[in-house]
Amino acid sequence: MHIFTAIIAAIPAAKRWLVASVTLLALLLSGCQTTQTNVNSVGPSIAGPSKTPELGTAQRQFNYNSAIFLDVAIPVFDPGIPLDSRGNIDDKKVADEDIWPQVRRLEANRFAIDTKKALAVTKSFGAINVTPDASASADVYVLGKINYSDTETVKISVRVMDATNNIWGEKSFEHRVGEAFYRDALRKDQNPYAPIFNDIAAYVYDLLIKKPDTEKKAIKQVSDLRYAAMYSPEAFSPYLVSKRKSFTSRQTVFQLTGAPSPQDPMLQRVSLLQNKDELFVDQLQDSYEAFYAETDEAYLKYQRETLPIAADIRKKKAERAAQQLVAAGGAVLGIMLAKNSGSAAGELGAIAAGAAAVYSLSKAIETNQQVSAQRDVLSEMGQNLDIKVTPQVVELNDQTIELKGTASEQYTQLRQRLLEIYQVEATPDRQL
Repeated sequence: MHIFTAIIAAIPAAKRWLVASVTLLALLLSGCQTTQTNVNSVGPSIAGPSKTPELGTAQRQFNYNSAIFLDVAIPVFDPGIPLDSRGNIDDKKVADEDIWPQVRRLEANRFAIDTKKALAVTKSFGAINVTPDASASADVYVLGKINYSDTETVKISVRVMDATNNIWGEKSFEHRVGEAFYRDALRKDQNPYAPIFNDIAAYVYDLLIKKPDTEKKAIKQVSDLRYAAMYSPEAFSPYLVSKRKSFTSRQTVFQLTGAPSPQDPMLQRVSLLQNKDELFVDQLQDSYEAFYAETDEAYLKYQRETLPIAADIRKKKAERAAQQLVAAGGAVLGIMLAKNSGSAAGELGAIAAGAAAVYSLSKAIETNQQVSAQRDVLSEMGQNLDIKVTPQVVELNDQTIELKGTASEQYTQLRQRLLEIYQVEATPDRQL
């Protein structure tokens, strides 16, 4: 206490007032820091019983004011595996970019399903389906590509298009999972990447609500006519015209020039085929959901156990980069000292700088070895995650047809079969 009094007495009177004011202000500010709960309303709600969300689970609210609901296709994401000039996997880039193809392919499917679930929460769309590729019939397409994923950080780019081929928007998203994510026992089975899919869903919703109902109706018409024209271009393509979006753009967009009568017998036949197509895609959702469930435990374990490894790799990479920079700087400095100074002091300086460069480089190599060891752990865990595609059985005109191969191959087989049926019905004397 005596020491404090002595310090105050030593301060000039002019400054003593300033010190006291600053001290008082600091005390006031510290008192302003609330330690209270964020609850601002208590007691029963006069609007009826309501559920209080758990802390940290607040979500955006959506309010879609339209009677027109567009159907959405979410093709399995592009896994972002680099290819060489011949279209083969570029193994060097795969290694350099820390990519494990088997994990990326799994994530390409899971991320599409995660996006579907997030979009469903908005309650602003019609049918929302994960599809093998972008050839499926829909009103809106959410096309995703995985740019980076290492269980800590995920980067996804998204393009939103409609059936007219018009691009609604493109955006890149990024999310980093906090190292303390799994400290909360309630998060044990939660998706650590959920925020990025919620952001994607909100982005698509924001694009949707800008569209007037007249445009939505036109999109649905174009979607149906494009499907019909796939089976009978001579009958239905006249109702569509494709134009370049701009003089310099290669992108073409479709516009309506008219519409066939709902009683058109060819349109009715196509509608029956389209129902089969939609039924297959609908059944395919069960397969995607089953795949998601089958891989869930292994993938969540993979995320949980490798999160600290991925975080450590990121830190070591930054450390390695800094060490390499120091090494390069030390080497340059050593060369300059040796070249520009003939004195003993200059030579000693050059030797010291060179030694520092060698030390920094050796540390960088050591760090790189640690990173490689941790990559091996990630790779070993990633090898246990693989994609299973089961055959599908579809009933077509009292015929049982088994579709084999990947989901994309099965979808192609189905459409080929539907085309054959359409052609037979259009020319009854023709035999399959």
